[in-house]
Amino acid sequence: MRMAILMALTMLASTAFSGTVSGRIMAAAEAGELTQDETALYLTWSIVSPEKLPEAFTTGTEIERCATPAALEAERLLEHVSPAVAEEVRRGLARPGFSGPPISFISPGDHFRIHYTTQGIDAVTEAFANEVALAADLSWQVQCDDMKYHIPPSDQGMGGCHRYDIYIKNIPYMGYCTHSGEYKPPDSTQNASASHIVISNTLNSDHIKVTVAHEFQHAVQFAYDFAEGVWFMENCAVFMEEMVYPDINDYMSYLGGGDNPIRKPWWDIRSGSSNLYWYGGVTWAFFIWQRNEVEAVRLAWEECAAVPGNNALGAIDEMFKHYGMDFEQGFMEYGFWRWFVASNWYDGGMYFAEAAQWPGNPFFFSFHNVTTIPFSGDQGVYPPESFGIHWIRVNLANYQDGWVNFSFDGRDNMIWKVGAILWNTSGASQCAWYDAEYPSGTASVSVPTTGWDYVIFYPAVLTQSGLAKNYTFDITHSLGIAEGNPLPEPMLSVAANPMAPGGTVTFSMPEAGVVRLALFDLSGRKVSTLAQGSMPGGSHTVGISDDLATGTYFLTLSHSNGVETIKVVVAR
Repeated sequence: MRMAILMALTMLASTAFSGTVSGRIMAAAEAGELTQDETALYLTWSIVSPEKLPEAFTTGTEIERCATPAALEAERLLEHVSPAVAEEVRRGLARPGFSGPPISFISPGDHFRIHYTTQGIDAVTEAFANEVALAADLSWQVQCDDMKYHIPPSDQGMGGCHRYDIYIKNIPYMGYCTHSGEYKPPDSTQNASASHIVISNTLNSDHIKVTVAHEFQHAVQFAYDFAEGVWFMENCAVFMEEMVYPDINDYMSYLGGGDNPIRKPWWDIRSGSSNLYWYGGVTWAFFIWQRNEVEAVRLAWEECAAVPGNNALGAIDEMFKHYGMDFEQGFMEYGFWRWFVASNWYDGGMYFAEAAQWPGNPFFFSFHNVTTIPFSGDQGVYPPESFGIHWIRVNLANYQDGWVNFSFDGRDNMIWKVGAILWNTSGASQCAWYDAEYPSGTASVSVPTTGWDYVIFYPAVLTQSGLAKNYTFDITHSLGIAEGNPLPEPMLSVAANPMAPGGTVTFSMPEAGVVRLALFDLSGRKVSTLAQGSMPGGSHTVGISDDLATGTYFLTLSHSNGVETIKVVVAR
C-alpha cells in the first residue's frame, strides 16, 4: 500500500496541481491511504522534521504560511493513536528548544516574552527579535484592546512568567500557534486553552508583521474554542492581518489564479485542507465585516464559544440573526458581493475599495457565458459543492426590451436557491434570490432587461451531501409579462438626481422586514447609515445630511432577500 501511495502522490506533484504538504497528508488520510498513526506523525513532522516525510508529500508543493491547521489536526488525533505516536506528537508540538543559548526578553508593551537565539540554525539578530515584539504588541493592542477580543488564557508560567510566549526558530512554515500540552482553565465553559506561538527566523519585515498578527489571532481563537472549524479559524486569521496592518495587503496573494472563493466559487466555503483556499476564504470574513460591522466577526466567535465543539456554521447563523438575517440569506448576499470585485468593482458601488485591486476576476465557465438567447445548459464538469455557487452571465445588449426568463431544475431532495443580479456597468445593480421548490429543485425567475447591461444568475446549493449537485437550466426572452417569479420592482429612489444636500431618499418595503440603507463615497468608504433595523411594509423616506460634501455617492439598500444600489450626485 505504501508504494501505491507514494506513486499516486508523485504523480500529483508532477501535474499542475501542487497543493500543500499538510494538504497532501490530509488528502491521503481522507482517502484511507494513511493510518491515524501515520497521519498524526506526518502532520507533526511537516512542522518540526520535514526531512522525515516521504518526498511525495513535499515535492512541488505550494508554500504554506501557517502550520496551525496541521498542529490542530495532529492534536485532534491524539486520542485515536498509539501511545508511542501520541508521545512523539506531544514532544514535537511542545515548546521548542534552540540551536544555541536561549535569550528572552519582555516586549515593550509588557504582554509578551520573546524567546530566540543568536547561534546555529535558529539564529536571528536582536533587531529581528525586537521587530517580532513590536508586531506582537500592536497585534494585542488592535485585537484585544481595540476590538475587544478575549485575551489568551494564562499559561501559568510555562514560559518563565505569565506573559504570552513567542519563539523564533528555523521552521518550514512562516509560523504556527499550538495549544498542545498547554494549560486549559478548568472553569472554562468552552474549549479555552493557553497556547504558544512559533515564528520563522527567515521572514522579511512585512511577513514578520502579518504572520505575528495572523498567529496571535489563533491564540485569541483558542480563548474562545480550540475545537472550532479550522477553515473559519484561517478565514479570520487572514482577516486580522488586514485589521492590524491595513497597508500591507499580503492577503491579496491568495486571490489571484489559485484556489479561492473568487476563482472557484463552486467550492464549499469550508474548503481548504488540501490547498490554500481557506486563506483566500478571507473574503468570507471581509463580507461579514462589510455587510454588518467589524464587530460581527467577533460576535461569530462569541457564538462559537457558546456551544463547545465545531459549530461554526451554526455560530455564523446566530451572528447573522443579530443583524436581521440568517445564514442562507447571508450566503446568497455573499454570492452577490463576490461578483463585484476586481475588474467588476465599480467606483463606490461595493463597500470594500481594496476589492478593486484584487488580482483575480470572478470566474465563470465559458459555457456559462450567454450571448445568444434562447440558451440551455447545465452544471458542467464541476457541479457546485455544498455551500457553493456558479455564476451564469447573460449579455443583455441585444435583449433590451422585455424579460429574460431563467428556468432551473436542480437535483431532487436538495435545498437550492437561485439568485439574480441585474448590473448596469455605469454604476447600478439590483439583486434578489429565490427558494427553489422542494423536493423538485425547480425555480423560474424573470428579470426586466431595459437599461441593464448584464444579468448574472447564480444557483446555490445549501444541502450538506456528498451527492453530485447536478442541474439544468433554460434561458428565454419574452415581451409583455414575466414568465417566472419577477425580480421585485426597484425599491430605492431619490427625489432628485442630482440632489441638494439635505435631500431625501425613499425606499419601499413589500412586507415587514429588516433593512439597512447606507451611503458610500467613491472610495467605497461608508459615509453614513441612513436606516437600519426592523421596519414595517410600505414606503419610507429618510433625509441625507445637510453637511454632505458635493460629489458622487452610492446608496445601497440591503434587505432579507436582496440588495439594490444606485448612484447619486450631490450638488449645491
